[in-house]
Amino acid sequence: MALIKFGIELPNILPWPVLREAALTMDGQRWRGAWTYDHLMPCTAEELPLTVSSTRECEEGPILEGWTLLAAMAAVTKRIRLGTMVTSATMRHPALLCKEAVTVDHISGGRVDLGLGTGWHEHEHAAFGVPLGGLKTRCDRFEESAGLIHHLLNGPYPVTWQGQFFHLQEAPFAPVPVQKPLPLLLAGGGEKRILPVTAKYGEACNLYVNMFSSMEELRRKLKVLQELCHKVGRDYGSIRKTVTMYADLIDDEQEAFKFRRFMGQHLYDEEADALPFGSAARIIEAIEPLIELGIDEVVFNGPYPSPEKLTRLDQEVLSAFD
Repeated sequence: MALIKFGIELPNILPWPVLREAALTMDGQRWRGAWTYDHLMPCTAEELPLTVSSTRECEEGPILEGWTLLAAMAAVTKRIRLGTMVTSATMRHPALLCKEAVTVDHISGGRVDLGLGTGWHEHEHAAFGVPLGGLKTRCDRFEESAGLIHHLLNGPYPVTWQGQFFHLQEAPFAPVPVQKPLPLLLAGGGEKRILPVTAKYGEACNLYVNMFSSMEELRRKLKVLQELCHKVGRDYGSIRKTVTMYADLIDDEQEAFKFRRFMGQHLYDEEADALPFGSAARIIEAIEPLIELGIDEVVFNGPYPSPEKLTRLDQEVLSAFD
């Protein structure tokens, strides 16, 4: 059994033929998961403001819708798992989101993860007329959405729900998921609001490492999650732990150094210099401490998903953890 598994975020800004070829390539390799964004506009300008020269040019670029993209990938692949990293709790009613996830679950034969987050992209929400709300509202809605999704995916049916944001009255829900359970992945490391919801409802969680969070922060958040699981009588080991890692193979060390400094310009120099952009050995070295922390899956963000790059990562990085 592999020491740790790997996924990659496939950028929805790429054309379908490119994404299709990437999914098919991954399906025959060591990869566990292909993850899509779930946004209505490219989020790079707000997520990584230091790495783009024009917010307008970035946000007006093309982007495919995440869940219908997963359905298409499900139809052409046989093994790889599929999911969103992640769906904003603001974008869809939980019942509709569950119906979409279960549909992809059936198309794929039980290979989907439902990723859920609070939502954060202010310009996206304003542009499309979707209420975002302040931090408390987002966290409240996220908590209620997670609870209702957990109920819809696991029964019993029909479902009656009277909450602050959502109301269901004797709602039927069929077909049920192929998976028992269909994993609900909850993203975010907020220790007061997000991790308690994860301990209560999540089959999986996602946290950041390197670009937006240090190893020390990751260790602390995992400890908090373990303590919260104990409080609610939940087996901490039953929650699959994933981290998003910004990394890429760059053969020219001079170019790799420049890229590390560019991507890490908001970090101290020593932190930027440690970013896993460069050789396979550098990426492997960054992954190894995660095994000791009990991380189950590393989700790469950054590599262009060409068959050549995916194959190199599979052979030079993923194979080191067989």
